[in-house]
Amino acid sequence: MRVPLHIVEARRERLRALIRQDGFIPVSDICRALKISEATARRDLTAIEESGHITRTYGGALADYNTAFASLGERAKRARSAKALIARAAFARVPTRGTVFLDAGTTILALARLLARRRAQQLTVVTNSLPVASVLGGAPGITLHLLGGIFLHRQSTLFGDLAVTALKSWQFDAAFLGGEAMNAEGIFNSHAEVVRLQRTAAARARESFFCLDASKLAKSTPHRVATWPEITRLVTDATTSELSQSGIVLKPKQLLAT
Repeated sequence: MRVPLHIVEARRERLRALIRQDGFIPVSDICRALKISEATARRDLTAIEESGHITRTYGGALADYNTAFASLGERAKRARSAKALIARAAFARVPTRGTVFLDAGTTILALARLLARRRAQQLTVVTNSLPVASVLGGAPGITLHLLGGIFLHRQSTLFGDLAVTALKSWQFDAAFLGGEAMNAEGIFNSHAEVVRLQRTAAARARESFFCLDASKLAKSTPHRVATWPEITRLVTDATTSELSQSGIVLKPKQLLAT
C-alpha cells in the first residue's frame, strides 16, 4: 500500500532532525529510531541528500556540517599571527624521538610545517589530516601514518569507525589537538564524530596539548571534547585574565602560554 505523501515528508523531517542532532548516523540506527526497513531508510536518505541537507557515507549519513563548516582555506585566514605563536609554543613540546598524534586544523597544520623543517629527529607521526600528511610526507626523520575513515572534503580530514579503531592500536607520547570553542565547561567541537576521534587520541596519549587561539574564548558548540580537569595542557595566546573572564581557571602546569 502506498504511504501518503504527508506521512513520508513527516518521517523525512524526523530523519533530518536525527542527523542534525547526531552529526553522523548509521542506517541501522535510522531503522531502529524510525521503525522502518533498510530499503525505506536508504530511499529517504537519497531524497534528503538531493535536497542538499546531508552527505551520504558508507553505511549512513553525515549532517550538513561538511558543507556549512568553514573550509580549511577559509579558516587559515583567521587569527594567523596567533596561530603561528601557538604553533611555535607547541613545537617546543614535540619530542625529537617517539610517537605523536597530530589532529586536523589550521593551527596543527602550522605546527606540522615547523616539524617538516626540524632536523635531528626520529619521530613517528599519526594524523587524520590530509594537509598535515602532505606537509610531513618525506620530511627528514619522520615516519608518517595516515588514518583511514570517512573523508570530509572541505576539512580534508578522515574520521569515523575505521579511524577510531586504528587509533586504539597506538600509544602516543603526545597528542596535539584543535577545537572550535572553549568556555568554563571545557573545549568543544561541532561534530560528534570528530570529538570521538579526539577523545580517543587524547586517551591514548601521555600528554594532550589542545591548541586554541583567543578567538575561541567564551564560545560553545554542540559537543564537548573534554572538561578542564581532563586536559593536560592548553596552548593559547589568550592571557590568564582573558581566560578568567571566560570562567576558565587552570592549574599553572596546564597553561602553556605563547
